[in-house]
Amino acid sequence: MTDIRADVWFANIIWQTSLAIDNSKLKQKADELRLYTEGVKITNQQGWQSKSVGTEDIVLTEFKTVLDQVVSKCASSVELPSLKFMNLWFNINPPGAYNTLHNHQDSILSGVYYIDVPESNMGNIEFLREDDIQYYMPTLKKYNQFTSQKAVYKPEAGMLLLFPSWLKHQVLSNQSNSDRYSLSFNYGV
Repeated sequence: MTDIRADVWFANIIWQTSLAIDNSKLKQKADELRLYTEGVKITNQQGWQSKSVGTEDIVLTEFKTVLDQVVSKCASSVELPSLKFMNLWFNINPPGAYNTLHNHQDSILSGVYYIDVPESNMGNIEFLREDDIQYYMPTLKKYNQFTSQKAVYKPEAGMLLLFPSWLKHQVLSNQSNSDRYSLSFNYGV
């Protein structure tokens, strides 16, 4: 038998890392914005989502500096052109709040950074496939990156997830007794 070559095409990569950021300052900034500005309703249900915020504030400038480095390294690893920062916004999801299935149009890489996360039952983030695998794949004892219908991540404070903007995702309902704080962002050309 000759060697069998496996080519991977149309891969969706989800990068995960932890950042050494002062989350208390980011949480304070989110609380200030929620108190003094009107939020928007896009995918967030029963929670609060800020409008896109600038990075002139020193706390957000420091965050963006670290974020730029991570995005640059990830983009380079898959041979993307240099990407520019587009926007970011805060999410505060109290008990019962969730985010509906969506993607981030008009950008290349998107992500979420978790500022403050309840200990348990906070609502996982799920990334879903869109190739109708559910109609073809039999029930298996164990699923892997090839056979799974979705990738699920349990948020933790300090965790950053970066992913292709076209990858549909949702955040399950916060079933804890505390608010879940996060920052979402987009990079593009």
